[in-house]
Amino acid sequence: MPKSLDQWIAHISDQEMPIFGKTVQAIVSVAEDDLASASKLAKVVLQDASLTAKVLKLVNSIYYNPARAPISTVSRAVVVMGFSTIRNICLSIGLVDSVVTGPAKDQLTKELARAIHSAVQAREMALLMDDKEPEEVFVASLLHNIGDLAFWCHSGKQGESILKLLEQPEYDPELAQKEVLGFELNQLSLGLVKEWGINQLLEETLEHPEKAQRRGKSVILAHELAQASEQHGWNSDEVKKVVKQAAKITLEKEEHLLAEMKNNAREAASIAGIYGAANAAKAIPLPDKEKLEKPAEEPKVSDFPEPDPLLQLRILRELSQIAEKKADFNLIVEMVMEGVHRGVGFDRTLFSLATPDRNTIYGKFSLGRSSLSFTESFRFNRTTDPSNIFFRILDKKAELWVDLAKNPALKAMYTPKVQQVIGLKPFFASCIMVNGKSIGIIYADRSLSGRSLDEEAFSSFKHFSSETGMILAQRLGIK
Repeated sequence: MPKSLDQWIAHISDQEMPIFGKTVQAIVSVAEDDLASASKLAKVVLQDASLTAKVLKLVNSIYYNPARAPISTVSRAVVVMGFSTIRNICLSIGLVDSVVTGPAKDQLTKELARAIHSAVQAREMALLMDDKEPEEVFVASLLHNIGDLAFWCHSGKQGESILKLLEQPEYDPELAQKEVLGFELNQLSLGLVKEWGINQLLEETLEHPEKAQRRGKSVILAHELAQASEQHGWNSDEVKKVVKQAAKITLEKEEHLLAEMKNNAREAASIAGIYGAANAAKAIPLPDKEKLEKPAEEPKVSDFPEPDPLLQLRILRELSQIAEKKADFNLIVEMVMEGVHRGVGFDRTLFSLATPDRNTIYGKFSLGRSSLSFTESFRFNRTTDPSNIFFRILDKKAELWVDLAKNPALKAMYTPKVQQVIGLKPFFASCIMVNGKSIGIIYADRSLSGRSLDEEAFSSFKHFSSETGMILAQRLGIK
């Protein structure tokens, strides 16, 4: 096990929790890019099926969407909820995912419960203060004790030693940590936050808590409230003391603020399940001895989406709505791909474009397993591969259900390059028509799962293709 603070930071960063996984690392890089678009963030989320499912369930929850206006696609979620909200939801999901995979321990469950509870409380305080970035405050509070969470995931015998010391009345957590580790876990939190560079507000709050302004104080008070309500109950003097301090920065009456905070605890317990932390949901202290009957369930994710006619209708409706508003090309493409992939139910879906001279077809965006490499490999040149089936589809402005078992004559157009990219399995492909001009191809298959294609899927696929052309023509003015 690591023996110093620096060794612990390196151990967690490089081996145990490498920035919560590649997906979250990509999300952080998008946020750091001043030119990054909402489309780019949506694209990162969509590469991870589990992340996509959790984001959509959260943005449709009462907590994030009190009006309950349905949001069916990640692309639209980014537009409706805002870049910052979706980015920070993703960071939160990434944290929980990396923590709950560790060994189940009571201490870890308590720490995660406090983190989620305090994050909800901090966000609501930020909203009361008309904060411009309440989601940043949410993440700052969620990660405030990241050192504790990371340590208890991988604590081993050192964790056992700390717990034994805490059984003795003369030891508080900070003293026990220092005796066993040589440092306090809040120092580990600061070290990890600096190493990862995720949240400037959190870094400032951890490094100089005594200088914290209103936003930083809301983070600190939210943690104090979570701990006080857990250890002493909602009617305790310890909770009342925190409420009194919070009332000063929010300018709310203490009685009203306490009622709000109790309701926030209920919300925190509810959404913790969606984040994938059902055990932590049960550990969040509810007011008036209430019991959480059943936390919201983490959405189930299938390796290969099943057809969902209702989802198809919702996405088609959302597509027609954005056609009436300002929407860029990438947003439309991503929503179409979500509709085809998640709604019609395919293993792989891809949107490709043709160059103006129509001599090259190249992948623009795809969904499904290994989607990034599939997009890159889907590139065909007419000069070197003239008999390619995709140029036939483009030139003939066709909608094809290609199945060599039923139509072996098409095998002549399965050039070596085509076979290298898609194999020999059946697929659907449709030319994208905009004002009578073919601009690209939508492709879909079920080759990875081996599921069969059918007439109903082909009909739905063609519907999305035709809608795409009409929306692009209407909104973008392609002539």
